[in-house]
Amino acid sequence: MTNHSSSLTDTEVELASIARMLRHIRESARALEAQAVEYCIDMALQAVANELRDRGELVIAAAGFDNRTTLLQ
Repeated sequence: MTNHSSSLTDTEVELASIARMLRHIRESARALEAQAVEYCIDMALQAVANELRDRGELVIAAAGFDNRTTLLQ
């Protein structure tokens, strides 16, 4: 984690970790062309991102979240 981690609460650090994990799962679903799974993960990632956004933009940067979702085809 960067020097910014000292200004984050434990909850924010956990949410950032969850966001990174969900991004990895989404990329795996994308690679497997599992569109329904990818869509569900996108919705979960968006919920985490919304919580992070409510806590401040610094946390979003720490999570590396890019705020891109995929539409289910």
